[in-house]
Amino acid sequence: MSVEVFAYFAAAAASTLPLFLRAKQRRLWGLVAAIVLVAAGFGALRWQPPQSLPPAQNRPLQIKETGGSSERGFVTSNQCRSCHPAQYASWHASYHRTMTQVVTSESVVADFDNLQLWFDGRRYDLSRRDGEFWVELSDPDGVDRVIQLAQRGEVDQARALAASLPRTRRRIVMSTGSHHHQLYWYSSGSGSELYMLPFVYLIKDQRWVPRVSAFLVPPNEVEPRKVWNRDCLPCHSTDGSAGYSADEPLGPRLGVPDSRLAEAGIGCEACHGPAEEHVRGNSNPVRRYRLRLAGEGDPGMVQPERLPAAKSAEICGQCHSVNTEYTYQDWTAMLRQGSNYQAGADLAGSRYIVSRETVSDSPLFEGWLGSNPRFLDEWFWPDGQIRVTGREYNGLLESPCYRGGKFSCISCHSMHESDPNDQLAARMEGDEACLQCHQKFRRKLDQHTHHPAASSGSRCYNCHMPNTTYGLLQLTRSHTVNSPSLSDDLESGRPNACNLCHLDQTLGWTAGHLERWYGVNPAEVSEEQRSISAAVVALLKGDAGVRALVAWHMGWGEAQEASGKDWLAPFLAQTLNDPYDAVRYIGARSLRRLPGFREFSYDFLAPPGELARAPQRAAEQWKLPPESKWKSRGSRVLIGHDGLPRRDEIDRLLRQRDDRPVYLVE
Repeated sequence: MSVEVFAYFAAAAASTLPLFLRAKQRRLWGLVAAIVLVAAGFGALRWQPPQSLPPAQNRPLQIKETGGSSERGFVTSNQCRSCHPAQYASWHASYHRTMTQVVTSESVVADFDNLQLWFDGRRYDLSRRDGEFWVELSDPDGVDRVIQLAQRGEVDQARALAASLPRTRRRIVMSTGSHHHQLYWYSSGSGSELYMLPFVYLIKDQRWVPRVSAFLVPPNEVEPRKVWNRDCLPCHSTDGSAGYSADEPLGPRLGVPDSRLAEAGIGCEACHGPAEEHVRGNSNPVRRYRLRLAGEGDPGMVQPERLPAAKSAEICGQCHSVNTEYTYQDWTAMLRQGSNYQAGADLAGSRYIVSRETVSDSPLFEGWLGSNPRFLDEWFWPDGQIRVTGREYNGLLESPCYRGGKFSCISCHSMHESDPNDQLAARMEGDEACLQCHQKFRRKLDQHTHHPAASSGSRCYNCHMPNTTYGLLQLTRSHTVNSPSLSDDLESGRPNACNLCHLDQTLGWTAGHLERWYGVNPAEVSEEQRSISAAVVALLKGDAGVRALVAWHMGWGEAQEASGKDWLAPFLAQTLNDPYDAVRYIGARSLRRLPGFREFSYDFLAPPGELARAPQRAAEQWKLPPESKWKSRGSRVLIGHDGLPRRDEIDRLLRQRDDRPVYLVE
């Protein structure tokens, strides 16, 4: 029997068996259980999983590599395992733990076997040898100068410098992600500073792609180098301290960092607070037994479910929000020493939560907005709703449910009783998440939704939390929980929840139903909005983010069930030559989910000539469905009386496409 299993059974016995014994027996059992727990606990604390970590040079160090605890009392999740084996196991299976990992043969999912990758005219040679991962590339500091020249428009000078850069080998030492994508970081050669390899490995596709192709980035956008210690450390590690030495954090160099972490990834203490005193106090078996017998938590640790709703949500909000420091001095201190927020504290005391309405509250944010006028558009819809994934706390703050004072993240989510995919708590997968509070709809759900109770149209979240936030080539649900408002959506340019299921219907149709069913004042819609499918118009005319959103829904099974899928191919075909790599990828994925297109040959990173021919190839492969399948919706979805797409109308809408640059920060 392993040490963890032994500790688990010992802990379970100590907490349950005394309930069945008399008082005198309980005292005797308590002494025995305490001895067993001490033995199991010490054994488990000594046990360490096998490690094959890269040498500690030129990368951030974790507590387990330096010994002891951090200056702020963090001791790492390994210290929790002996007394909380079940909770440790559920956390260990989560994607929070593997958000950041020191590279080992076990953690790397990508192919590094003597590959040659190209990006922006530069070659990257990947190799793997004896459990070590390497990249040979052009001198990184020289590449920085190339990028700066390109950003200033000095293209010829940038090309000349790029051609003269020397080659160097750097070890890959850290990874980000383990679910959809995995990114990799190599040593910059400056202290523990890490640079991002400009490629992403798409796990389901088992394929390397340039980073700019895996995110929604404008074509030919020149991105600055990503630095893990500066850009990722605060939220992608536990108790991370970048350790930069520079006085001015906005300079071209921040100094040589000496970065330290309690642990890579999001550990137990990110949500429960530093545990050094808790571990020390509970080394006393008598104290531990008394707390367990009384059913009390340790007052020295934070239990999110025992906090007021708003305070509990702040624990998630420390990372799952658009936030920054209040001043340049605060940011400098954070880059030197790490965030001063700990679970259970007042988040507003250390972090400014960014919104469109309160932009003037942070001098630091005003400075960023001045240097990047599109900053707000990279995160938010024009009406202030959050547009990108990973920032759900911003959406929560705008929700009427939250303003009631009882609703928080853990009303629906759980770290320990959930699928690691979305951390949705057990029994919260369907309507129960909403019905636990809105009991009056439980017995008459179909009367409220005007859809059959078992249909996707009666799922609370499809109307009140539509998939309008983008990230990682996917769409996820808005966490601004509210009721559909066609007027708000028309003002913001965000597709309406009704028309994201009913892809074949118009905005006029939606306005009429909202008025008849719920008494909503009808929004003013144009002739085009009354006569042409809202999804078709958005896919052809919308900005790149909207095009990606609608293309995703055209591959969504629930929308296909509601609106049919036999007519979608000619419109998804238009995405195959979209200027944005991400839109092409999503459009092709949805196209392959249609009948007859599963094996459609297409590469979203093919040369321009092949991309230009792809829409016509897809249109020619589309087989006209029987008349009964399209006749009733034909004019709305621009299919003529002859059963063929109305090319004149499609081209007219394409000419009106919103080509403003869209950069969504995920």
